[in-house]
Amino acid sequence: MKLRTIVLSLMCLGSSLAQAEGELMVMPATLKVYNNHEHSVNVKNLGDEPLYLSISLQKVMNPGVSPEIKQPLSALTHPGMLASPDKLTLGAGQSRAISLKSLVEPEAETLYRLYIVPVRAMQVEQAPKDKITAPMSVAIGYGVLVRHMPPPAKQQASWTYHCKDGGVTLENTGNISVQVSGLESAGIKLPKAKIALFPGTPQHFATKSLKFMVDEKSQVLQCQ
Repeated sequence: MKLRTIVLSLMCLGSSLAQAEGELMVMPATLKVYNNHEHSVNVKNLGDEPLYLSISLQKVMNPGVSPEIKQPLSALTHPGMLASPDKLTLGAGQSRAISLKSLVEPEAETLYRLYIVPVRAMQVEQAPKDKITAPMSVAIGYGVLVRHMPPPAKQQASWTYHCKDGGVTLENTGNISVQVSGLESAGIKLPKAKIALFPGTPQHFATKSLKFMVDEKSQVLQCQ
């Protein structure tokens, strides 16, 4: 009986600790960024414990394709935008804004991921007095989709296709992404039935016939 009481007490303690953990809310989940405009992502701590956030911005090099290939801004010769700050501490119930600044007007839509990751500092025992060490455990974070857009007056949406390599290649010939849905071949829906077609990133389909929707218009392609 005594052992059962101890176990129940530990379970209750674990439950209360879980509820005390910080909970992060991030809004919005996706946004468009234009040059010479102010943009931000808001974060809020919904828990009753402090949250320590690590913030980084990465450029998606193959937008619309899975898996994504990303590069940190430090690896780019000319990054198109910046995010600040790169670290945040949120007290219980506290909200802050993460600023996104466009550095250049893009000729075509480009894609970024803003990663907001809670980290929990762990106590360091017997650490050298002349050095500050801070091992971290990383929790599940958020990857906000950031679309760096050309000005609305300069946006063009267009696409074409090529019969090559035994299939159909879709290519974006404009400067903003085109949403392609309902992809099917010979009446069979493709595993990836919906894609975003970005400038500079053509997508190939290993089939000679393709049917899909663009701007609510049905398209049927047939290659010989």
